[in-house]
Amino acid sequence: MSIFSKKQEVNLEDFCRDFYEKNILNPVIEGIDADATYFETVKKTIIEADQSFFNITPEKLAAEMIPLRFELFALAWLHKFGDKLAIVQSVFTKKYLEEKDKSDIWENSENYNQAIARSSTLGKTPQKALDRVFLARVNTTRVNLFEQYHKEGFNDKCVTRVLNRLFSEDACKRNVTAGLLMFALCDRLGFDKDFEPNKEAQFRLTAIIHGFYDGARHSLDKVKIKI
Repeated sequence: MSIFSKKQEVNLEDFCRDFYEKNILNPVIEGIDADATYFETVKKTIIEADQSFFNITPEKLAAEMIPLRFELFALAWLHKFGDKLAIVQSVFTKKYLEEKDKSDIWENSENYNQAIARSSTLGKTPQKALDRVFLARVNTTRVNLFEQYHKEGFNDKCVTRVLNRLFSEDACKRNVTAGLLMFALCDRLGFDKDFEPNKEAQFRLTAIIHGFYDGARHSLDKVKIKI
């Protein structure tokens, strides 16, 4: 069990560090490497649906899921706590990964962050009045908040990561975000840009993505964060 009880007030850095180490980087259950076992099962499940994934090793899949899981945790964090705490969480995460000599995870999660950003405005067009209003709101909000947090001295890259996740709640509910993250994952796994898994494989991959997001959100719902 986690050391944090339901709705216990916990320090942001302590909570994130505990979650990263026990749930993403080193998940061990009763002495067994949980990731190795889990991704063996995941690969079998996906191959059952689409043989295109046959040559993707469980190790490759597990390694590529790590930056995706960091990004999904950050997305759940924003949706739960809002942009201010999300900025602090983003700064800590970058520093944490640098201290762990794992800056590659931060860099590799950029693809998934961009997918989330695209999901928030996907299908919106300036030719439609309501869409035009929404797009203007998104752009104005991002610009204003960037200027605000820049003036407050926060790292610009950390701020941009958070702002890219804004306005994604509706896209998440409509499965748009998970869909774009699924395609970003396929791209990171080495598939061609025009590759598209069959419908069943898409369903299974997006279900996994939803699972990681929901797992993070469930953990966040149990605590109150203090800085």
